[in-house]
This record gives sequence, structure tokens and C-alpha cells, in this order.
Amino acid sequence: MSKRGPRTLSQLRGVKNSKISKPFVDEKCSDDELFDDIDTDISVVECNIQTILAALPATFPRIVSQPMLYFFNQNRTQIDRDISELRSKNKIRLFTLRSPSPSFIMLSHTYFGILRTELPKHNLSPSKIINVLSANPNQTYFSTVDLRGNFSLSIDSVNSLVDAGVLAYYSANSSYEWTVPGAGVVADSLTKGCGEILKRIKMRASKEILESELINLKLKCKNVGIKFVLYELIGRQSVSVQKTGMGNLIKVNVRN
Repeated sequence: MSKRGPRTLSQLRGVKNSKISKPFVDEKCSDDELFDDIDTDISVVECNIQTILAALPATFPRIVSQPMLYFFNQNRTQIDRDISELRSKNKIRLFTLRSPSPSFIMLSHTYFGILRTELPKHNLSPSKIINVLSANPNQTYFSTVDLRGNFSLSIDSVNSLVDAGVLAYYSANSSYEWTVPGAGVVADSLTKGCGEILKRIKMRASKEILESELINLKLKCKNVGIKFVLYELIGRQSVSVQKTGMGNLIKVNVRN
């Protein structure tokens, strides 16, 4: 892949507003050049997931939220459609992480790699479980009957997987979700980080802050990376970014 200079946010999103620039993304995924050295079949959404994950410290599970992907494309309907298609094709896995709907995303090969590591710890064969999940890519919740029948899990195995964070139990609908150990920390950090950053910006009379100044603030959400949290804020349209002579200016949107 040839080396290219930094792209503006306008180029990244396909927006013709020259006043908007990228705050931290250096690469743009295009249909004709997508990780040429790795996988020529990778989609733009998958490439964008990799771009977001580059801002998340390696110590955290490799998971992103759906709103983060809206950073790259303001056409949310198209992004939602792409996500649905990739899910059906077993390219990505969606998780609720105890949110109202499946809004957290992990690349399937990454998740299945986690299962291949975790399941043997519970004396379980990963192959059967991965095969069943692959055969039901759009299913989020599984009943006890599903786990004992389709997955051939004993009650002891189910309890062990729940304790390990591989399964999550939901009493509201008496069902289970295959999930990601440790991913709840990412979800919690995102929620708290968004609130923390918005609060710090709103404390200013101008309701805005230079990105360079924000990055250097001592914030609790630094554990997942301020840039990672900014993807969420921009994707949710909680803040906007404007290029100035002093650098990128992050502004709280009026509705917030």
C-alpha cells in the first residue's frame, strides 16, 4: 500500500465542508484499496473498525460501539444496513453489553479467537460452539434449552461461563448472551468518558476546546484513550470538529 498524507475529515466522510477537518484519523478506507497486504475482501466498515481500534489501548478487548462508525459516514441508514449485512455474513458479532439493543461490535475472527482461548479453560470444545454461533449470526439471546441442546452445555458449564464473563444472564427475559470477557469495562468507560469530556467543555464559556488541549487534560477516561471516546462523541453528534488556525476545535453541539 502506498504511503499517503493525512486525510481531512471532509475527505473521510465525503463531506464538502472545507471548514471541517479530521481530528485524529490518518487513513481513509476506499473500495479500491482496503488493507491490500492483508485481505482484499475486507469491507469499508471492517476497515473503519480497525481504524477506531487503533485508538484503543491493546490491553482492552477489541470492541467498538455502533455510533462510532457514524463518524465516517453521516448516512446512518446506510451504516446500519451495512452492519446488518456484515452480521448476517458472519463478518462481525454484535453484543448488547447490557444496553437496550446490540450496539457493540467485534470482528468475528477476533471473537472466535477469544472463544478458542477461553472455552478450553472450562473443558469445552470451541468448534461446536463456534459452529452453532456461526449458524445463527443474527441471534442475540439464547434460552437455557438452546444452551443445553444446541450447544450441549451442562448447567455447571453454563454457570462457569457466566462466572468467567463468556456468557451473560438476563433475568428480564430469562435468557443468555454470548459476550466478551472484560468488554463491560470498555462500555462503562465510554459512557463515563463521554460525560466527563462534555462536562469539561461545557464548563467553558465558549463551550469549545482545542483538541490539543483536550488530549492533555487529566481525565479519568484516559484509560481507554480520549481519542477513542471522541469517536463516540462525534459519531453521536454530541460534539463537532472545526479546523482553525490553532488546530482542530471541538465544540459541544447546541442540543447537548
